[in-house]
Amino acid sequence: MAKKPTPAPANIKRAERGEAPKPASRPAPASAPRPAPAVTARPAATVRPTAAARPAAQSSQNAAMDYWARRDQFIYGLPRPNPDPTPTGDEPRDTDYDPDRFMREYYAGLEANRRMNAIAAMRGLMDQLGLGSLMGKITEYVQDGYDADAIMALIRTTPEYAARFPAMKTLAAKGRAISEAEYIEYESAAATFERQYGLPAGMLGKESVTRLLEKEVSARELEERVLMAAGGAFQTAPEVQQAFQEYYGIGPGGLTAYFLDPDVATPLLNKQYASSRIGGEAQRQGIGVDRQLAEALQVGGVTTDEARAGFQKVASMAGLTSGPGESVSQRQLIGAALQEDVAAANAIERVSMSRAGAFAGGGGFATTQSGANALRGAAT
Repeated sequence: MAKKPTPAPANIKRAERGEAPKPASRPAPASAPRPAPAVTARPAATVRPTAAARPAAQSSQNAAMDYWARRDQFIYGLPRPNPDPTPTGDEPRDTDYDPDRFMREYYAGLEANRRMNAIAAMRGLMDQLGLGSLMGKITEYVQDGYDADAIMALIRTTPEYAARFPAMKTLAAKGRAISEAEYIEYESAAATFERQYGLPAGMLGKESVTRLLEKEVSARELEERVLMAAGGAFQTAPEVQQAFQEYYGIGPGGLTAYFLDPDVATPLLNKQYASSRIGGEAQRQGIGVDRQLAEALQVGGVTTDEARAGFQKVASMAGLTSGPGESVSQRQLIGAALQEDVAAANAIERVSMSRAGAFAGGGGFATTQSGANALRGAAT
């Protein structure tokens, strides 16, 4: 006989109260089992061969990896990996590893580049300065760690430098030192003037340039001197050269050197040259003019062209300085023609009129009278 199921305690209480039993709850459906995760099989560990069995190529590869590992350590601060992560126990270990080796090699390379660049730069500079013979010393200075400024300071103390730039010492003592580039530029300008104005080759050579620089003759002033030297010695009329020799004792052969002499001031040279040209124009007309008068005319502003025209007038009135009756001096004629001397002009007019009355109708009167009027016009 089948055994009746025992009602649940809750249903017994419901029956005692006269209530219907509570229906049994449905069982929860069974959940489907989840698939187990796939397990990836790991490859079998590789057994590293012993050091004796490693080929030579493997050792080279490890060495290369070790170099780049040191490089990364220095640049990026990365830790240096173990070159042999799975030792077998019988490999020779890197017992002499030096973590600073790469930095030393790096800075050694920088220093080698610095020396090479410094030597190349100094060689170019020395070639420009004409001091290529000092490259041996310069190489030693670079290897000793001197920079460019220190090397130039040492070069300036050498005999080779003193021979190449002899005026530097004198200029430095005066507190007027110039750079090597300015010195070379002055030499180049002197050579250009020498060719441009036709001076003899070597006239403005090293010795002349040294003296000019020591006397602080500028390039512009030097050009003025060269122009006077070329004109006085090679392009000036013989009368001007003769006047220069009479006035100042300098013959044609010494004119060039005289104009280039730095001990003679340029304003004095200009005055002497202009006075000699005035005296030369007087000699062309057969008129004698001493140094004092020529310099007085130059100081008064008489140019060469004005002197030429004035002495031509004086020559045309030469008859008034001699002959019967009243006369005038050559100095009065020059004063009236070139110095606006009113008294001299009046004297010339008086003499001209006196002679005109004595020789009325003479051809000489017309010439004399016109010359006197010309002189009087110049004086007023």
